[in-house]
Amino acid sequence: MKVAQFSNFGNPSQVIECIELPDLNDPKEDEVLIDVLACPINPADILNIEGKYGVIPPLPARLGAECVGRIKKIGSSVSGFNEGDIVLPLDRENWVQQKITSANNLILLPSDVDPIQLSMLKVNPATAYLMLKKYVNLNEGDWLIQDAANSGVGHCLIRLAKQEGVKTVNVVRREGLDKELKEIGADIVVKDSQNLAEEVKELTNSAKIKLAIDAVGGDQVLRLGDCLDEKGTILNYGLLSGKNIEMSSYQTVFKSLVLTGFWLSPWLQNMSRKEVFELYNFLATLIGKKVLHVPIEKTYNLDDIKQAVEHSAGYNRSGKIILTPNGDF
Repeated sequence: MKVAQFSNFGNPSQVIECIELPDLNDPKEDEVLIDVLACPINPADILNIEGKYGVIPPLPARLGAECVGRIKKIGSSVSGFNEGDIVLPLDRENWVQQKITSANNLILLPSDVDPIQLSMLKVNPATAYLMLKKYVNLNEGDWLIQDAANSGVGHCLIRLAKQEGVKTVNVVRREGLDKELKEIGADIVVKDSQNLAEEVKELTNSAKIKLAIDAVGGDQVLRLGDCLDEKGTILNYGLLSGKNIEMSSYQTVFKSLVLTGFWLSPWLQNMSRKEVFELYNFLATLIGKKVLHVPIEKTYNLDDIKQAVEHSAGYNRSGKIILTPNGDF
């Protein structure tokens, strides 16, 4: 079977490689053997290869926080699953053609939903949902502002907020994204600038914005903070700029803004098994209804992993980059 891994930290397209390993044997009694159908390339994967992620893995390392797979074989004591079922593994190291995992790590998914969309279920929809619901009490008609609005998480936030009746200001870094984002429910789309706060104030009729969601870091956070009402919250979940977050003393002392961070892993670890299953079943239902949907720019097989990670790391994409380890399906 083919596996994507890296033995050194560095430029992703240079250090990542596709290697051949023997096919996996039969699973143990409480395990299942899965054929991996699709897995997205996330910014965290790129940071991991560069050695810049919050957790540094031992080398050589395999990647992939999420995937969707089809069960090929079932251990003798496994119940609730059948061969051919479509499943979401909750563990990592998913950029592989096959994997064996505990049945306790699996969530059964609908078989009539696009597997490529389901492959993005674990990270982006859950991140968007928890950031929207668990930090600031937003009621119908309230506003939030986010940057990186054209990202996978950005798309999910727009769609989920629309469903909740929450209005969104969506900050982007290039022109030409208004139509696409408004079609999925964005209320306002604005290109980032030094005059962001003034533009947002005018466009929202001086709305009191309670929550800013940031994936960029750097001085972008300063501008988001200027858009917030007093005692607003800035929630950071990424560092696309590669620069540390900037805030002013005026924002922290006189506006009493709160800065906090979001990382999905601790949330999942602290949730009960029942809560995790309910979360993902709810989000899978929304994907099935196309309430949640992320555009795809291109799919790659594992042989082309270098081109795939290089493509994913670039700007000006119009959708997600997806790996299909076992080819088209």
